[in-house]
Amino acid sequence: MKKIVLLLSLLLAGVFAQAQSYKLVFASDIPEGAVEVLTQRFTQMLEGGGLKVADEGTLLEVKAADASLTTINPNSGQVLLEVALVAKAGEAAETFNIKGVGDGEADAWLRAVKQLLPRSKAAAQFVEKLKN
Repeated sequence: MKKIVLLLSLLLAGVFAQAQSYKLVFASDIPEGAVEVLTQRFTQMLEGGGLKVADEGTLLEVKAADASLTTINPNSGQVLLEVALVAKAGEAAETFNIKGVGDGEADAWLRAVKQLLPRSKAAAQFVEKLKN
């Protein structure tokens, strides 16, 4: 009898863990270097909240909305990137407003996504939305 209860609890835990798994998908207009950092940040965010990142699971799509690139110094090529990252999985969605200054668009993207903190209030709210 104990073996049956143990087996059923393991099966139930497996089903629950699968339901709480997310596959990260990034829009193609986000530079590759920024995608690497975003993958790290979203993985830390989700795993810190008790969720999993897996190759199979609910799609968590991250895309840029309202991105603007402004030249700060034409002589040095410095630009300011202001972007709203929208993360959405099912009905749960959150917008993360980030900024980055860099020597070109790719550098500005990299510096902007590093501003996304996995333990921020917005990140915690998003993880709570995903749990519910």
